[in-house]
Amino acid sequence: MSTFTLPNSEPEIPIHLTPDLSEEQLLSFPAFNTWISTLRHSLSTQKSPSHAFHSAPYRLRRIDVQSVDFFGGKRLGFVKLQADLSNENGEKLPGSVFLRGGSVGMMLILQPDDVPEGTEDEKQVILTVQPRIPAGSLALAELPAGMLDNSGTFAGGAAKEIAEETGLEIPASDLINMTELAIPASSSDSEEHLQQAMYPSPGGCDEFIPLFLWQKRVPRDQLKKWQGKLTGLREHGEKITLMLCPLDQDDSSRTILTLPHQATCTHSAKGDRVISVISTNPNMSKTNCKASDAKVVSTEPLMIKDARWTKLVLSTYKDPLGKERTWEHAERATRPEGSAIDGVGIVAILEKASGPELLLQKQFRPPVDKAVIEIPAGLVDAGESAADSAVRELREETGYVGKVSEVSPIMFNDPGFCNTNLNMVHVTVDMSLPENQNLKTELEDNEFIEVFSLPLRKLYAECKKLESEGYAIDARVGTLAEGIELARRWKL
Repeated sequence: MSTFTLPNSEPEIPIHLTPDLSEEQLLSFPAFNTWISTLRHSLSTQKSPSHAFHSAPYRLRRIDVQSVDFFGGKRLGFVKLQADLSNENGEKLPGSVFLRGGSVGMMLILQPDDVPEGTEDEKQVILTVQPRIPAGSLALAELPAGMLDNSGTFAGGAAKEIAEETGLEIPASDLINMTELAIPASSSDSEEHLQQAMYPSPGGCDEFIPLFLWQKRVPRDQLKKWQGKLTGLREHGEKITLMLCPLDQDDSSRTILTLPHQATCTHSAKGDRVISVISTNPNMSKTNCKASDAKVVSTEPLMIKDARWTKLVLSTYKDPLGKERTWEHAERATRPEGSAIDGVGIVAILEKASGPELLLQKQFRPPVDKAVIEIPAGLVDAGESAADSAVRELREETGYVGKVSEVSPIMFNDPGFCNTNLNMVHVTVDMSLPENQNLKTELEDNEFIEVFSLPLRKLYAECKKLESEGYAIDARVGTLAEGIELARRWKL
């Protein structure tokens, strides 16, 4: 371990290094230089009689470097140090510091160029989804962001990170520094000279982040190409997937950013705009979403060639008298080859001390433009049995692990309109099992499901109540409720 004196320090300030760090490396580390310069100036402001610490000013007495991380084995990346700051009264300030330097965050808003100019219609926000091990996540949704390398301007650093993370080449002059607009620059030596940026964790880290905004109209086909695109610098260990999220405006005062992997974020549309974006764990964000908040914004005819899930067909048949007739109907386009069914409906019974309860879901369904009360359900995979599909879908959609007790005959949902069919699978859920205590769902990006349960004995009355609150009742739930009510009335 070596020690040297901080240049231009009076009284002298010793800096104690770790064996793997040299004086030259630390003094050439941009994050250290920015931090020590800022701290020294802030300490100098104590000379002003109006300063809160003027009567007993604090002084930096020593710095102990505790550990360092190198990027690629050569470039200094992170430094953990302990700064000793105290006054003549022996009072100390917390001095545990994690140095990593500044970063930039970018909000990139795209709009198809075939949409009328001057409108907010169909605007999309680019997010990046990538592993963030410090957060314990392998798929954290974020605004594009990256570390500054201390070369050029903040805007130049932002443009460089945008190119690396998204592939977009954006002139630095086209970026709007939103943080600079919100935070005025220091104009006096008696004021602290902090960066014009937000400090996400100033209690332990020096990181500062200016936020930039960029809007662009682009061809619609280009938007589709960006969705799900893999980007990032692989030599730096970056594995980034781009995600486009709609920016929907619900009234003149609030703009809602609906993010499949994030909580809802808002910004004021009155006066100067300040944008706040929240990045959270995917499962946590899903719990913050309500099915009743969704809505259909437009409906248009669908060309047969563009349909992925269903198709409309005309069947010619002979009636019992031998006369040929035609029938228009829909068919699912997703039934696996060799499978007799499209999907499963899951009658999941939670075994509770207060009595059995039926597991239900609230899920927005665009065809009826309502949040629908449903049982868990899903399509079967190729080679999958109805029982296996039910156990899988139950775990993915609700987090519960259950045991199959019964599989119904094949049932047709609406045979006068569609060939869709399913097996109803009865599943019991043992609530005492550890895996049913800490539930973890595995929802798709477009799945927003609220899970709840109702006592079987109250199902009929609760369905009527839910309908009065504006929910649609799925026929399978309604039929179960009707069956229980009929059995009660007729004492079957």
